[in-house]
Amino acid sequence: MTINRMMLAIFGFISILFSCNEDVPRDEIPYATFDDIRISLDLPAYNDLSFDGGYITLSQGVRGIIVYRENASTFHVYERNCSYRPYDACATVNVHSSELYMSDPCCNSSFNFKTGYPTGGPAQFPLRKYRSSLNGRILTIADEPAN
Repeated sequence: MTINRMMLAIFGFISILFSCNEDVPRDEIPYATFDDIRISLDLPAYNDLSFDGGYITLSQGVRGIIVYRENASTFHVYERNCSYRPYDACATVNVHSSELYMSDPCCNSSFNFKTGYPTGGPAQFPLRKYRSSLNGRILTIADEPAN
């Protein structure tokens, strides 16, 4: 009887050990190269970036780019390709109608504007963030990942 209990304990320990594997398989968001984007914040086309919480979408990147203004000196630039099943045809992130966060209506994942990290849904990885720099009133976006 003790051998059965010992075997059961060993089997239980091995089961727990393998069930705690935190390595979640990750499909990488594909890369798309593009020339540096230079945005003059003084142009009427970019008025939405003149106030905190404003955003615009651009066509560069894999599925497009979301440019979000946190404050006068901080801009966040994200790939619109969702990090959950990025090769699915519908894996495109949009700004939610509330304009409080970004979401992918295909998988129902939501993402934080300031970090790009998921806040709900099955996505477990952040959106790709692109490098940006502000020089005076010119915002430059490069195709280099910032995360």
